[in-house]
Amino acid sequence: MNGLLTLVCLIVCAVIVLAVPSFVSPWGTDFSIATIFDTGRAILVCTALAAIAGFIISRYPEGTEFLLRLFVAGLLVRLILGTAIFVFQGQEFFGGDAFTYDFLGFAQTQSWAGDRYYSQVVHAHLGHNGGTSWGMVYLVASIYSIIGRNPLAVQYVNAVIGAATAPIIYACALEVFNNVRVARVSALAVAFFPSLVLWSSQGLKDGPIVFFLALSIMSTLTLTRKF
Repeated sequence: MNGLLTLVCLIVCAVIVLAVPSFVSPWGTDFSIATIFDTGRAILVCTALAAIAGFIISRYPEGTEFLLRLFVAGLLVRLILGTAIFVFQGQEFFGGDAFTYDFLGFAQTQSWAGDRYYSQVVHAHLGHNGGTSWGMVYLVASIYSIIGRNPLAVQYVNAVIGAATAPIIYACALEVFNNVRVARVSALAVAFFPSLVLWSSQGLKDGPIVFFLALSIMSTLTLTRKF
């Protein structure tokens, strides 16, 4: 099973890097996805973040092998779906807010670089108190500051975050019910539930919100047990 997952990961990553630029060539430059170097950067960010998540998951004392397999499988599903949505221009139908976060994230990077025009643009959209989406704007801007404007990378970062939510739910369920079967079913549901997969495959804030809610619950349960 581990070998099969590794092989599928390599195939999916290779197809994304090599094939996506040719599929999106007529309009890809509008989103800074024009060459294999653009898709390569997106995959590199995804791989680095997934490696960190995998290392953290491997330190969990219960069901490590199951959780690692679940994380990788959940990530693969999100990568495939997110890439398909991007290639077939389904963002407008599935989550048009991704365009807004892409633009505001780019504007924020320019604002950090000292561009007054984009500073006014960001301020006009977020206001004095940051509005309701400042966190996602900063997340997108942080990614763009490192690798340049690349909305596909944002989708892949969200894919890692969405896949990493499943092991957290496993830990929460195990803590509450002390039942491995319940924990596994809960984690499987989070990893592959259609709506959760859909939202965390795109450049939307839903995936990170669910992740941090789950992380907060797990932290609270852990703190309660220690007290």
